Amino acid sequence: MSTKHINQSLNPEDSHEDSFAPLLEQFTTYLKARSHKNTTLSLYLAAARHFLCWLTQQPFGSREITPKWVREFIEVHLPGCHCPSPAPKSLKTTRAALNQLLLMQGHGRLHAPDKPASTEIEASLRQFIAYLRDVCGLAPTTCRYRCRHVRGFLDNLFGDQPLVFKCIDAKRLICFITSQSCHYQPATLGAIACALRSYLRFLQFTGLIPATLATAIPTPANWRLAALPPSLNEDELVRFWSVFDRSTAIGKRDYAMARCLADLALRCHEVAGLRLDAIDWRAGVLRLEQTKSHRVELLPLPQATAQALIDYLRQGRPTTSSRMVFVYLWAPRGEGVRKTTVRGAIRRGFGRAGLAWSGTHILRHTAATRMLQGGASLKAIADVLRHRSIDTTLIYTKIDLPQLSRVALPWPGQSS
Repeated sequence: MSTKHINQSLNPEDSHEDSFAPLLEQFTTYLKARSHKNTTLSLYLAAARHFLCWLTQQPFGSREITPKWVREFIEVHLPGCHCPSPAPKSLKTTRAALNQLLLMQGHGRLHAPDKPASTEIEASLRQFIAYLRDVCGLAPTTCRYRCRHVRGFLDNLFGDQPLVFKCIDAKRLICFITSQSCHYQPATLGAIACALRSYLRFLQFTGLIPATLATAIPTPANWRLAALPPSLNEDELVRFWSVFDRSTAIGKRDYAMARCLADLALRCHEVAGLRLDAIDWRAGVLRLEQTKSHRVELLPLPQATAQALIDYLRQGRPTTSSRMVFVYLWAPRGEGVRKTTVRGAIRRGFGRAGLAWSGTHILRHTAATRMLQGGASLKAIADVLRHRSIDTTLIYTKIDLPQLSRVALPWPGQSS
């Protein structure tokens, strides 16, 4: 779609068109260089034209495109906008489009405003993050999750009021955990309880509360070994592989990502963070450094996985200076994908295959199931899954149902 066609489709009678036409041409070239699709290009240009029309009608002298004016347009004009069609009014699309306009002009990205929070709470959480990182040695993702749950507790208890630690007592902790039980699954509720205990240990570490308070938080009931780990059987796995269109670049990339998850039992963020120099083609091994356990791991590279990667690297991966294995094929073309891209590709594959979606971890469970049914020992499975303790791997002993049926005792009250 040409720029002229897009401009005419927006508002061909706009009296300000000539004044910002060169900027729109520059913006079009910028978006095309990022490999945005034509539909996205049209939406972004429409949002930019809407903003520029508003900008030219403002009484202030300088009409320079700055984050200040973009924020005023988004927060003040857009909610009550009565501009005639086709002026776009979508907040998400407009913010994304104007962020690209700001980046093109050399400014920083304009983020969505955060929920107002107490300054004291945020200061305490910053110290908590430093404690989790430097004292406990936790991964950044774990630090963020724990802070999110603690922020919810502190906002609920104090709001905008001063942070008085002596107000945190066993009764309030129990009431908060109990109130959350109707909103979350047992596993998430356990994570909230764990985050609060961690925060209380931090407060104890800094001498702000007594040492016994952390023990007051109840442990939510969650029998993690009560259910079988979800996994795909052989027929479902074959159907899953068949839905990837490997004649296209996106199909080759998504199929290779899926093979890494199901054959190597990688986690979602490990697939997204995979680098070219992590693959030793001659030795047939994969070197993982950004693991959950912060250790360097070596994994054997199966032939099917290697072939999927080769097919993608040779015929699907765009030319780029990035050292990441999996990169975007559209904007931002050539940059490494995020874990949300991996998750989205697998979720869409499950939908096309008619399989129930329960997250990318089902492929990790499938890898463990196939190894166990193939005769691998629990120690070997634990090594591939990179579990620190073999007790974590014991959950997979329940999935070998033929072997379990041989040692199962008769149910009481029934004949053997």
